[in-house]
Amino acid sequence: MLVLCLPLWWGCGKKSESEEKAAKVDSVALPSTKDQILGVARIEPEDGLMSLTAGTTGRVLEVLIDENDSVKKGQPLLRVEVAVENAQLRQSESKIATLQATLAANQATLEGLRVSLANAQENYTRNVDLFKGNAQTKQVVDDSKATVDKLVKDIETAEANVRQAQSRIGESKADLNYYQTVLEKKKVLALLSGKILKVLVKVGEYVNNDSQIADFAPSGPLYAKTEVDELYAERVQVGQKAYILSQTTGDTLAEGKVSYAAAYLKQKSLFKDQATEQEDRRVRDVSIRLEAGKMPLIGSRVDCLILLK
Repeated sequence: MLVLCLPLWWGCGKKSESEEKAAKVDSVALPSTKDQILGVARIEPEDGLMSLTAGTTGRVLEVLIDENDSVKKGQPLLRVEVAVENAQLRQSESKIATLQATLAANQATLEGLRVSLANAQENYTRNVDLFKGNAQTKQVVDDSKATVDKLVKDIETAEANVRQAQSRIGESKADLNYYQTVLEKKKVLALLSGKILKVLVKVGEYVNNDSQIADFAPSGPLYAKTEVDELYAERVQVGQKAYILSQTTGDTLAEGKVSYAAAYLKQKSLFKDQATEQEDRRVRDVSIRLEAGKMPLIGSRVDCLILLK
């Protein structure tokens, strides 16, 4: 989700009238001095706010979350209709059971034929010996030989049937794995731990992979995110102390330190509040990590006072 940071134009020390006019945007009533700079920031998680998407398709049967709920990674968020997928899974399981029964029967037939072949070969050998001693007719020898030959071919056929059944079972198991994967993907789970800010889906609605189901704030420390005008950008350094102040009362809402200052200047944010703002100003992204304790509301617009010493 794109993180939206409110613009901040800093003022500090004595400036020329032209500099004052160029940099004075989103100004507040609190004074700036050479030892501090003051501006406007927005409170957000480190990676910004996110929109959770369904990641699957189907009709919503149950919404398992509510606004302000804290959720853990892997926690179910929605229950989506899976009747078709369940039917496909059951059909595949039934097919495998049938094929396994067929395979067992083919294997039993094969084993029976192998026993019969062993007996037939023994009988043929005995008849041959008897024929040599003039104790058996040639017709009996020929018949016993034909029996052996037939059993050999029957065994070849039975072996082919066993291989075919094994192959079909393998194919059906692949289908079963596919349907299990499809069914697993029907589960709408939280990919991260955090807080649900707003639920965007209702029971009965149809969702697809890209459907937004909730606004979400990932767990972790909060940050005051701001932009510093190019006139003063080099004065901001990581580790500087900062105070987060209410724009309404001026009370201190939180404390923190500068945790990030971009190594480059970018074009000023398009989200501007005053029509007189100059389009060609450049700014430096700055983030202040808030210390543990009482926190401003996520999304709050606040005043941010950075101490330069």
